[in-house]
Amino acid sequence: MTTANTGGRPPVLRLEAVSKRFRDNQALGEVDFTVPDASLTVILGPAGAGKTTTLRIIAGLETPEQGRVLLGGQDVGQWEPRDRNVAMIFDNLALYPNKSGYDNIASPLVIRREPEGTIRERVEAIAKTLQIGHVLGRLPKTMSGGEKQRVALGRALIRTPQLFLLDEPLSSLDAKLRIELRAELRRMQREQGYTFLMATPDYHEAMAIADTVIMLSKGRVVQVDAPQTIYDLPADRETACFVGAPQINLFEGVYDEGTGNVRIAAAGVTLAAPAHLAAALKAKGRGFELGIRPENLALTSPEDAPAAGELVDIEPLGPKSVATVRVKDAEFRVLIDSRDVPGLALNEPIGVTPVHTERMVAFDIETGLRLRA
Repeated sequence: MTTANTGGRPPVLRLEAVSKRFRDNQALGEVDFTVPDASLTVILGPAGAGKTTTLRIIAGLETPEQGRVLLGGQDVGQWEPRDRNVAMIFDNLALYPNKSGYDNIASPLVIRREPEGTIRERVEAIAKTLQIGHVLGRLPKTMSGGEKQRVALGRALIRTPQLFLLDEPLSSLDAKLRIELRAELRRMQREQGYTFLMATPDYHEAMAIADTVIMLSKGRVVQVDAPQTIYDLPADRETACFVGAPQINLFEGVYDEGTGNVRIAAAGVTLAAPAHLAAALKAKGRGFELGIRPENLALTSPEDAPAAGELVDIEPLGPKSVATVRVKDAEFRVLIDSRDVPGLALNEPIGVTPVHTERMVAFDIETGLRLRA
């Protein structure tokens, strides 16, 4: 069982060895994880990883071939979706086009035949929380994308389910609105104590709002950890490459037991083995890749650097820029301050020096797994 840090809180959701196949496609393979009460957990992975299938199984919209889904400690495998007390929010908002914002939000309570006074009180409270009181009398076609998203969220929140399932709920919004709404989701979750399980392919989103990240790849859980741990200590090479932009530098290396150095043949350079990896690299000898994040490299004078090459590209990213230095058959991506760019010239000699070597990682070439220090 892959378990998030619950901080002593009982899990609202537990998946045990859940598998699902669509004809010849193994969509999920023995997926295990838990979601603590009052937490925001993010399922992160590329397209086709199985994120939506996982949420649909939890909601009861798909049936797994094997495994169990437990909500509040109860096996809900035979329960209908309406009996599971979960709310699912899709990127496809599916608002009622001929109903006002008020009626869209109120619809779950109307279906339950709640008293009119209770409905009005709840809708107004939700609208105040989401700051959408001004759209309650309007139809969806007159609303902006962000307003529609808030109305859809309000319709889910008004049910007060034990678990919210959010399937890429912000992906169709522009960047500014996406950042605003994800911050609002986080704020509401903390203030109201909601339990959110959100799926996204956007690692920025996961890093920004998650208590815990579940890294899903090809239908299998690769890692369950705090967002920063996923970034700093990825379980495998694929996770290291998926999380982070610019992408991590990977270099095939050979450990020299005599000197304690790592030889990167493609670049023709030798680096001192990081102290925290020395034992693992010595045991492996060869058949490993050294991973260095671009922010853990610095541009220096070629005479003083362990790796000297040619500056071949500079990609501006606002306050930061990515400098690419070609050293023989290898390329080093280096994250630099954009204020330093005017002092650089393409096709000129430049040096690359590792900094924060304690943050380097290494991976087994064959398995892709991170070598443990």
